[in-house]
Amino acid sequence: MRARDVMSSPVITLRMDTPVSAAAALLVSHGFTSAPVVDAENRVVGIATESDLVRGRIRPEGWPPDERAEPLVGAVMTPSPVGMRPEDDLADVVELMLGKRLRSVPIVEDGELVGIVTRRDVLRAVARRELTSEDVWRRRAGEPDAARGEVIGS
Repeated sequence: MRARDVMSSPVITLRMDTPVSAAAALLVSHGFTSAPVVDAENRVVGIATESDLVRGRIRPEGWPPDERAEPLVGAVMTPSPVGMRPEDDLADVVELMLGKRLRSVPIVEDGELVGIVTRRDVLRAVARRELTSEDVWRRRAGEPDAARGEVIGS
C-alpha cells in the first residue's frame, strides 16, 4: 500500500503569521492533532502540533498574567518536519510515525504539499481491513469484497 492510498487531501494548513489561538481553534474545530505550516508556494516550512500550541500558554494558578503579545504559529511550530512522497510505501510512513512518535506526516510531491497521513488515516485502513492498495481502490469503486462477501463502501 502507498501513502497516497490513505492520505487526507486537500489538507487544512496554517501560515506562519497565524495567531496561536486561531490555529488552536482550527485544530479543535476539525478534530486534528496537528497541521502543516506552509509558505505562499504551498511548501511545508513546519508543522504545528497540539503540544506546540499549548506549550507555555497555561500559567499556574496565582501567577501574573502574561502581558506579551500573542505568539504566532511561526514562533512555536516545529520547523522542517519530515515529509514523505505519495508513492512511498505506507509501511515506511507508519514506521517513521511510530519510531519518531509522530501523529502525522506531510505528503509532498515536487516540493508541494499534496496530502497528509495521520495515525487516524492508518487506523481507518486497519479498521476497514484495507491492507493493500487494491483493497482501497476496490472500496472506492464499490466492487464486491470476495473475502467478506460484501460490497465495500456500502
